[in-house]
Amino acid sequence: MISAVKKKGIGLKTKLPSSPVTAGLWADFFQGSRLACARLITAVENRPELIPEIRHRLIPHLSGAVRVGITGPPGVGKSTVMAGLARRIIQDSHSLGIIAVDPSSPFTGGAFLGDRVRMQALDQDPRVFIRSMASREGHGGLSPAAPHAADILEAFGLDRILIETVGVGQVELDVLSCADLILLVLQPGTGDVIQSLKAGILEAADMILVNKADTAGTDSLLESLRFTFDISSRAAGTPPPPVLAASAIQDRGLDEVHRELEQRIRDILQTGRFHQKKRALLAKEITSSIREHLWDQFSALAKIREELPAVVERLARKRQSPYPYIRKVCSQVRIQYAKGRTGRGQSQ
Repeated sequence: MISAVKKKGIGLKTKLPSSPVTAGLWADFFQGSRLACARLITAVENRPELIPEIRHRLIPHLSGAVRVGITGPPGVGKSTVMAGLARRIIQDSHSLGIIAVDPSSPFTGGAFLGDRVRMQALDQDPRVFIRSMASREGHGGLSPAAPHAADILEAFGLDRILIETVGVGQVELDVLSCADLILLVLQPGTGDVIQSLKAGILEAADMILVNKADTAGTDSLLESLRFTFDISSRAAGTPPPPVLAASAIQDRGLDEVHRELEQRIRDILQTGRFHQKKRALLAKEITSSIREHLWDQFSALAKIREELPAVVERLARKRQSPYPYIRKVCSQVRIQYAKGRTGRGQSQ
């Protein structure tokens, strides 16, 4: 039950539920407790306000795990491909985290979480940690908690993390900000797949895999993909991504996919691309957090949130431009930067 409490000089405040992230939970997590790891992931899923606190503790323990996003349209066999790659990754002496995102029900908000069913054998391996999660309000193929879950698995000591997206085609771009490499899985016989995907994830893929290569249309799709990438890469002056074929259900061709994936991982580590992307994501996190903090402060002072619905309704009804209102609101803001003075040896 949520109650309101009166605090002197502050007024009414909503009393939030106590945090499930206790000192004991952190101690168990850093001692290798899988249950503690699962509970931390649950915390970032269910209590977004705890994410800054959790990430603050995690960041010093991030070990440089490589994250591979596995994406593509529904029904192409992403889960089967991921399971086959997972077996090879752990045979290659790596520890592995798996994040499988299933679509949420529009009625209950829950998810079938079928990937967990498909990977029961892997779930028994102590070198593997599997977490299925519902996409919830995420619309770019991932759960909003997926990047934070990947941080938790990395801090837990896993050095390879596979992230399987829901499968929503060309708008499935959240994985770009969560993964270091993108494996796009396609299949023959789905119409003009290149036309349907070319404006989205196809252009950002590091590797392309045509799965179900034992079915008709495989050669045609491979030829079309290679031709498309040959043209686009020559125009951009960059090498095309490898286009491979496999039948994951028959466990054929995945050895080559695994070898190519590991080669790509070596490439991004040696060229510095891995660290460049990490720094770019850190810069994005800092700017977005500052922006959100300043907006919260300003909107509370100017009571923007209270008046905005009425303003939007008026502007839409009268077909008026929003820019006079924007200029008026911004003219009421004066930013003052208070830079603290520190002596030698004091922290900034």
